[in-house]
Amino acid sequence: MHDPVTSFVVSVFSAPSAALIMAGAILALAIGLIFQSGHFEFAPLKDDLQRRAELLSELRGSDPQRAFAEAFANIDKRFSGTAHPTLELGWAAYRGQLAETADGRLASSIHAADAFEHADGPARTLEWWANLLVAIGLVITFMGIVAALTEAVDAMQRQGGAGMQTALMGLLAVAATKFWTSIAGVLGSIVLRLVARRRRKIIEAFEAHFFALLDGCVRFAPPEKVMLEQLAVLSRIETALAGSAKVQPVAPSLA
Repeated sequence: MHDPVTSFVVSVFSAPSAALIMAGAILALAIGLIFQSGHFEFAPLKDDLQRRAELLSELRGSDPQRAFAEAFANIDKRFSGTAHPTLELGWAAYRGQLAETADGRLASSIHAADAFEHADGPARTLEWWANLLVAIGLVITFMGIVAALTEAVDAMQRQGGAGMQTALMGLLAVAATKFWTSIAGVLGSIVLRLVARRRRKIIEAFEAHFFALLDGCVRFAPPEKVMLEQLAVLSRIETALAGSAKVQPVAPSLA
């Protein structure tokens, strides 16, 4: 008599095609994850980045910085709406760094790429599943080997020493088919990682285009540059004061 867990494993893997069916299920799961992630994560994120870039592209003209400042209320509303969480948080951080200049434009102390985190959620989801598929394939393989060993031991006990060779041959034949689940897990993992890499490259290209447009709509004013400008202004003021101090009005003399 076997324990309930071993009995269940033996009953599941007793069919010769059980491992092949599970291997097919693992590959089907990988394909399903690709379509699910593409429809619910990758496509919405890509479309959102594209819409934001198109909105900024419409401001391109003789003075995109002034056009951006004049349309900032509408842009802020559209960028802060129902957006991807990473983009929404990034825009909130970038918006907090904007300041109005004396000529009515907007200046930022950081580049857009420094405010926005990489929106690689869809790729990271597929990579997480890629690691899990390998583990699933290995677990099923080990369960199949346990089932094959249990059946081989039972056959040896029933047939005695005469049936040992037959039992070992059956064990090897059954155990060999169980490795298809590990192969399917590794293949599924490879496919998911390739798709994740391709989608990450696409998102990075859309992000780079959006960041370049956004940086072109504001004036870059890091703290170091502001300090240098202030020092230059102070230097001009000191020079002007020193010049005015040297020129003293001459009091008229009384005859």
